[in-house]
Amino acid sequence: MKHLSMAETIGHVYGKYPRIITAISSICRSIISLSIQIVVISKTISICVGPVDSGEITILATLILITYSAFGGIRSVTFTDVLQFLTFSMIIPLLAWFLFIKIGIPISEVISFLQRQEKFQLRTVLHFDTKLAAMVSLVLSGIVYYIKPTTIQRLYMASDPLQAQKVFSYGSIFSVLIEGCIILVGLFIFVETPDLPKEKIWPYIMHNIPSTFKGFFSISLLAMSMSTADSYLNSCAIMVSHDIVGSVQGIKKTSYIYQIRIARLTTIVIGLCAMCVAFWCRDLLKLMFLAIDFSIPVVTAPFILSVFGFRGTSRTALIGMATGTLAILVWSKWVEPLDPSIGIDGAFPSMLANGLAMLAAHYLLPQPAGTGWVPPDKTYQQWQQEKERIKRRNKQERAIFFTKENLAKLKPKAITTVFVGVYLIITSLVSSCYYNGQTKAVWVSIPFCMLGVAYIGYVAFFANKIPDWAIGF
Repeated sequence: MKHLSMAETIGHVYGKYPRIITAISSICRSIISLSIQIVVISKTISICVGPVDSGEITILATLILITYSAFGGIRSVTFTDVLQFLTFSMIIPLLAWFLFIKIGIPISEVISFLQRQEKFQLRTVLHFDTKLAAMVSLVLSGIVYYIKPTTIQRLYMASDPLQAQKVFSYGSIFSVLIEGCIILVGLFIFVETPDLPKEKIWPYIMHNIPSTFKGFFSISLLAMSMSTADSYLNSCAIMVSHDIVGSVQGIKKTSYIYQIRIARLTTIVIGLCAMCVAFWCRDLLKLMFLAIDFSIPVVTAPFILSVFGFRGTSRTALIGMATGTLAILVWSKWVEPLDPSIGIDGAFPSMLANGLAMLAAHYLLPQPAGTGWVPPDKTYQQWQQEKERIKRRNKQERAIFFTKENLAKLKPKAITTVFVGVYLIITSLVSSCYYNGQTKAVWVSIPFCMLGVAYIGYVAFFANKIPDWAIGF
């Protein structure tokens, strides 16, 4: 990959000023997202140490985060990433399991209980009203919300598109499993206490899990938040030192030592700004909506168009960005207050306005040569050809694997088959004797004993009668 950030890609396609605007918008979004992680870290520390002043905990969480990101080095980052992996792979599934044990009813009764609840009826969800419109708008905004600086930075870290595709495919499968466990946690809490207010959810979870598990859960949650926050700090440092400073200086080359110093200073300043935002608002949902509104209406549409082959001028991109910004301001001022209890988010409609304004400006205004929709370049065509070659090679390897000649090579030696048969017979007999001939143990041991006899009988009587490829298969 040739670029380091989303802002650099937009600058490569649309010019310097859209690059700077993209960097500023992404930095504002990252500051708000970082404040979300600071709030989560402060709440986690409060869970561990008990009720203390929230302001002191917020300052402590920010200082820990800034020190960790600016001076921790690769070892500390790797350590928290390992803890984050353990959190996703072990802690969250165990949390769902503990809460399922707590409710003490089988899955069938849980499903029956949810079917009787009005909130889980399809007629309630699919009834067209402002709630459904707000839900659809939030889902659409959530889909494009993943086109963010940290995700694009991870994408650009891949060696080639094939590696990026493989990594994100594995990550998507793993993400679905983890999000399923998180949904189960919420469902089990709802089944146990349907009237539990949202402020009591975390105390309820900590009260109903084993005491030894509380420490692991708190440490894992802290590491997960720190790792996520570190990603936002790193992306901000790159956008400031590489995109903003690089665009302002123009063709003048900046030394790497100078860029590292700017990156560390940026980490400190961004962390302090995020702390101020965390003091201003501690509502996670409100902060999430604010982060969405800062970037999606401005950045997402130009980036998506550039990915699909649209090449425009700086004027075209600036018209689209201005339209998206104006649209989200108008939406927040006049449309969203129409139903304050629901609050339909306008990020996705504003993004559409941004994209439509760019296309209208491109087709209605005079444009220089070389703009518009361009065909795939040679690199993309080579990647497609390499992908097709890999598919053909995998298909040929699968076809070769199931040929009789290849399956015959998988046939084990006679002495190996005899040893395996003897092992199975001895294991089954020892297991039966260990459990004093109990009926259940005997019935479990019989299949292994019969399989061992079959292995030995094959070598003794049928080795030359059964084809080698059938045994290998």
